[in-house]
Amino acid sequence: MTVYKLDLNDCDDDDYDLLGIHTTLECYHLAYFMNKNFNIQFERKENLDSFEFYEFDDEKNKMLWNIISNKAIQEKKGAKIVQESLFQIDAEEVIYLLPEHKKVDYLIKITDNTYDIQNMIDKMKAIPQIITTFAIDISKLKSKNNLNFY
Repeated sequence: MTVYKLDLNDCDDDDYDLLGIHTTLECYHLAYFMNKNFNIQFERKENLDSFEFYEFDDEKNKMLWNIISNKAIQEKKGAKIVQESLFQIDAEEVIYLLPEHKKVDYLIKITDNTYDIQNMIDKMKAIPQIITTFAIDISKLKSKNNLNFY
């Protein structure tokens, strides 16, 4: 009898570039400035759990762009904060898509990227409200499975 094994490492799709962005902008403002600077057209998609999500499918260059918020506020189940007030307020906690990069506000995932990544970083840094942009090494991520959306 033949035995088949499934190696989960074969399912890894590391054919994308990942940028980390630290900014004071809201996600929709970031999408607006990227649309303007890169001549693309991000569209708001349904949130992934509590994380904001924008997408642009560049059919001309066969690339897929995603903006994903790295931080989300989630209600703690069953926990209540008792304050010196009339009302009980639900306890909240911050969760991260990539916990090893807690300072990153947004992630830009570009699948099948044909552009020079350093040129993209320089264009991003030209937006005044962006504090910093940097490339994230995917091979060193422990939680890279969180970036598989489809």
